[in-house]
Amino acid sequence: MIADIPDFLRRLPDGHQTPCYGHGRLFTSDTPADQNTAAALCADCPIREGCADHATDRGEPEGVWGGLTPDDRAARRAPACGTEAAWRRHAQLGDACTTCSEAHEARLRDNRLTRLAAEHARPEGGSLAGYRLELLLGLPTCARCRAVRRAYYADRPRTPRWYRRGQVREVTTAA
Repeated sequence: MIADIPDFLRRLPDGHQTPCYGHGRLFTSDTPADQNTAAALCADCPIREGCADHATDRGEPEGVWGGLTPDDRAARRAPACGTEAAWRRHAQLGDACTTCSEAHEARLRDNRLTRLAAEHARPEGGSLAGYRLELLLGLPTCARCRAVRRAYYADRPRTPRWYRRGQVREVTTAA
């Protein structure tokens, strides 16, 4: 039976009871008033931090633990803004976070610049990938990458397009 007791409860001094002892309904209530009262009781608890950490780590979906409501614990588990994990979380939820978006764009740019430097360091000095990276970065394309691109597309047949043949395309609109 002792193995079932969480570590944070073992740190409770002998002879002491937690403020939540005997107030189970108050600590499991969904009403904001009860949650605020329960959180206030937790303020003087000697094992408050251990209790909050335990509930956060286990992902407890209900109740007040260590003075934290389920929403408080969810916010505590969320990755810090500006990280790639936070950007992915915002994207998944459809949120717009300027901090995360700017940090993500900076990481993308740094990654692309690193890859472009690697493409330019190749023995040929340029590549199609380098050309595309330069375009993505908004940089002027270098002569070596342009030459590789020209050579790549030189012997490829061009597909005929309506706008290349001088034909006018009929546009129909649905009424």
